[in-house]
Amino acid sequence: MNQELPKLRPLSLHWVNWQGEEVLSIQDPLRLGEGYFMVPRPIAPMLAILDGTRNADALRTGFLLRTGIQLDSSQVDAFIESLDDAFLLDNQRFQGAIAKVMDNYHAGPFRPSSLAGNSYPSNGDELREAFDDYCSNANADAGGQVLKDGDAGSKRIAGLISPHIDYNRGWRTYAETWQLAHKAVEDAELIILLGTDHSGSPGRLTLTRQDYATPWGQLPTDTSLVDGLVEILGEDGAFQEEVHHIGEHSVELASVWLHYFAGGKPKRMLPILCGVDEILVENGTETNGVLQDALSFLADVVAEQNTLVVAAGDLSHVGPAFSDSLPLDLAGKARIRTSDEEWLEVACTGSSGRLAEHMRSQGDATRICGASPIRYMLAILPETRGEVVAYDQCPADEQFGSLVSIAGVLFTE
Repeated sequence: MNQELPKLRPLSLHWVNWQGEEVLSIQDPLRLGEGYFMVPRPIAPMLAILDGTRNADALRTGFLLRTGIQLDSSQVDAFIESLDDAFLLDNQRFQGAIAKVMDNYHAGPFRPSSLAGNSYPSNGDELREAFDDYCSNANADAGGQVLKDGDAGSKRIAGLISPHIDYNRGWRTYAETWQLAHKAVEDAELIILLGTDHSGSPGRLTLTRQDYATPWGQLPTDTSLVDGLVEILGEDGAFQEEVHHIGEHSVELASVWLHYFAGGKPKRMLPILCGVDEILVENGTETNGVLQDALSFLADVVAEQNTLVVAAGDLSHVGPAFSDSLPLDLAGKARIRTSDEEWLEVACTGSSGRLAEHMRSQGDATRICGASPIRYMLAILPETRGEVVAYDQCPADEQFGSLVSIAGVLFTE
């Protein structure tokens, strides 16, 4: 073993059916290892006690107390070594891998697409054809009254909520939302793109000076605005978790739609990853003065130039795939929709304060992963009102007993 007190890194864990067996799939958002790491259900409780406080003997004892299963030392050592080989432990070996990854990232001319060629075509012409199909098949006319009835001249879209789920499941919601924001994208001098950082620290805004690339070229990052935020956040605060930009999909999947409706032109962008909202942390409150100062800075930026603010965030994550005990039936899915609608109704008031109060009072029983970018977007926008233009519930397992809900919302001045 490479360390005496092994500690598991923050990772994405989902129950899946693999070769007829229920296993816990560990997905590394930093993509340091190869593929997924599968843990059989009987062994999964071991992960909960890999907190950096137990040696191998204490892990065996803790596992026995939790499961009644007696493991020998060689089994525990082999399991820990396999986690270490996949860079899933927070240790010196992992830190060395991160340093090498960041050197390569900063040496490159841009932040390369991490999902191109897998989740979507890497060829620009093929991707444009796919998006053309999405848009022609989506019912954008069902998207509400935001740009209907002659309102286009009097209402300017200042912000939008976009999904960040994969296109295979979320294409219709993406298309219905972004089509209505087409003119706003074209007219904007700047796009502030706030994305969920699925492994980010609470209250953290994480920056990068690298441009984001899509199959159509680069979306130049406004480094002068990055520098302005660094003066508030500090170098360490702004870049300590910059490695998350490499594999995090939230900003990337929204930026591709942005670039599509910008006609492939190099639209100026400020990409920001948002860690867990502090309000959702146990006993959490809005006490992060540095965060508030950063949001005030961005509010001033929005006031000074034609800016479109995008919050790339999905909604609820519910069901056995997310460690809930029972699968959702039709009634359960209807309850999730009602809960989502109540949450979105508060967000559509345009008040970050009202949304904060709702989040404090209701908690996060359905795991809304887009909470922080959405609330921060409201904080930096001028007075706006939102309208939900698309909503969907996407399967998160083969039986559709688990779901991820998504929405498209446009905010107009």
